Amino acid sequence: MNPVTPIIAVLAIAGIIIWIAIMTGRKRTAAWEGVAQRLGATFTPKGSSVFATFPFQLFNAGSNRKMKNHLQWESEGVTTHLGDYQYTIHSYTGRNRTSKTFRQTVCILEKEGLDLPRTYLRRQMALLDWVGNKFGAQDINFEEDTEFSKAFVLKGDEVRTPQIVGPELRQHLLQSRKAFKTIEMNGNALMMNFGKRRKPEEYADLVALAMPVYYMADNKGSAW
Repeated sequence: MNPVTPIIAVLAIAGIIIWIAIMTGRKRTAAWEGVAQRLGATFTPKGSSVFATFPFQLFNAGSNRKMKNHLQWESEGVTTHLGDYQYTIHSYTGRNRTSKTFRQTVCILEKEGLDLPRTYLRRQMALLDWVGNKFGAQDINFEEDTEFSKAFVLKGDEVRTPQIVGPELRQHLLQSRKAFKTIEMNGNALMMNFGKRRKPEEYADLVALAMPVYYMADNKGSAW
């Protein structure tokens, strides 16, 4: 066998993979652009820097941070952002260097005059959080709602955060816990991270998940 043949085959396969990735990305962008047109939203297909204006923990993680397919529109004083956000984590183990890129769709809701305490919520990770508790890691728990406290890790202002995460909001989060990865609040904005890239045709469901969290947080954890 010609020794060049395997190299050509590998390069051909790599080229096909890259081509598929490019075409898939273009198709996704076109679908998001269609959603933006239906909503009358401003659409930025790549290079949106809006995420840098929000003081959220997610936007400080890793390197090579990017937001693509960013939609922005306003309704009843609330500005909604939907976009594909990604960042890369580099790891070093001895002489080896590895990297992993995390891609997710996020929904951000912001309103002028809103004053939410810095709050971070994620799903409980049984083993990791058990070890963390053994070494003194603390989160906010509700004695009257052990189901919620076992399902989530909640961090934030020890006084104000429990006030806005009331019974009705806790119930909403429990019911929808498989649909998102993290929620962050700070000042005039709230963000729901869905943990993976979601389909453009799901946009209404994504906003419908985030909007009640915003309204109930603004109303001290009660339904609007």
